[in-house]
Amino acid sequence: MGIAFIRPLAEIKSDPVIAALPKADLHIHQEWSPRLDRVLARREGRTSYNWRHLAEQLITETPPGMPRLRYLASVFPVARDADAESENFIARIEDLLDEAAADGAILVEVRFGNEAVLRPDFMGLFREAERRVQKRYPHIRAEAIFTFLLGRFDRDRLEQLLQASILAADQGLAGIDFLYEPYDTEADWTTAYHIAERAAAVGLGITAHAGEFSTANIAAALRVPGLTRIGHATQAVRDPHLLELLATSGVTVECSLSCNVVLGAVASYTEHPVRQLVESGIAIALCTDDPVQICTTIGREYTVAHALGFSPAELLAVTRNAIAVAFTSPERRNELLTLSQWDDPDSAGMDTQSSTLSS
Repeated sequence: MGIAFIRPLAEIKSDPVIAALPKADLHIHQEWSPRLDRVLARREGRTSYNWRHLAEQLITETPPGMPRLRYLASVFPVARDADAESENFIARIEDLLDEAAADGAILVEVRFGNEAVLRPDFMGLFREAERRVQKRYPHIRAEAIFTFLLGRFDRDRLEQLLQASILAADQGLAGIDFLYEPYDTEADWTTAYHIAERAAAVGLGITAHAGEFSTANIAAALRVPGLTRIGHATQAVRDPHLLELLATSGVTVECSLSCNVVLGAVASYTEHPVRQLVESGIAIALCTDDPVQICTTIGREYTVAHALGFSPAELLAVTRNAIAVAFTSPERRNELLTLSQWDDPDSAGMDTQSSTLSS
């Protein structure tokens, strides 16, 4: 099937070689309400919320860009109080990691927003979910990232969240992320710079959302102390100066193909700038962003990239680059790089490696 015939929400059959590739997802949000709805629906024997129907409505009825993002972010099938139960929290993270591991992911970095880092035993609950999934998928590794929603909280609350993140770093929190409001117009990143300096000083990795729907905030994000990755940056290709800044910065762009198409950052898969980014010397990682709401998986994202012309060898290189820039320990990074060390991903020898990964 050619990529021109792949609709944004279409189910795509993956090539067995692509399905067998080890994968890494560095940009996936917790989607607490959609995930918990899935978990509770299974327990209660009911049907979970129909996100595919909502996504179809978004595409056909809502203008692209921020209107779609705002609408998507306004739907909560499960109330917040249900998530207060520790077992529910563990179960929804377990669901996320299970889905990724079943698609070949060996590394997943989960982003937690709002005030999740203030939750008692936040990292302990996260690691319990990881341990449960590792019983079924021994090679999966998971890390947690906290997203600072700048523009939503006042200075005192941000300081509380930063202190909690620094404390959580001792317990395994891997990094922090910045997402500004306003998102599609230029914002004042001064607060982000101050937070990043203190976070980087305790070893937390730094990434940021920027440039998804406009060129706004890309240059500002690239000035964040310690920044090594940037989420989306889809619109950088519209400005040669920004594209050059991005290339010379050395950061990795976290590309979420399906999310960008469904939300209207780009009109179609064929118009996505992922290939242009690579040809400009910019490293990428393939990510799912909001897979429940966007109706995708990490395996589907790799399959779409393959349909766009990325070879198995190139996709394996994408995985290995993602591991290289992941917010994880040196020991875990070395383990993961060893797991993804195939001599020839185009060869039949992949079958042996695939069975090893799933054992």
